Amino acid sequence: MARRAQSGLKPTHLIGLLVLLSVGLGIAYTLLTRTSDPMTGITSLSTEEYLESSIALSGNVYKIEGTVDDRLDNWRAVDGRLFSVQVSEAGSFVPVWVPAGLETNIQRGQRYIMKVRVLETGVLEVLELLKA
Repeated sequence: MARRAQSGLKPTHLIGLLVLLSVGLGIAYTLLTRTSDPMTGITSLSTEEYLESSIALSGNVYKIEGTVDDRLDNWRAVDGRLFSVQVSEAGSFVPVWVPAGLETNIQRGQRYIMKVRVLETGVLEVLELLKA
């Protein structure tokens, strides 16, 4: 009686399995490391509350997203710069102070996502700044 050939794992099957596994791992890594909001976990600033009583919010940290309208001061750059920012959520303007230590080139009309702290004076101090 003739013997049948045994069907086993062939090298092409192993190569195909390795390719599928590497593609799957690549997709999983991309999905896990991808974030749509770089400042996840930070509460967005309610401009209505801020405009009503900014001093009540002093010391708290928030996130704002908006467009730089204009520079509001004539301070020396070593002290920082004060800008007017139009917040996306309500279209209101808020004062934002950028300390000299951030060393960023802020331009009018540019959109930014900012992590800010409300100072005792009611001005928002920028802690982190990302171009949107």
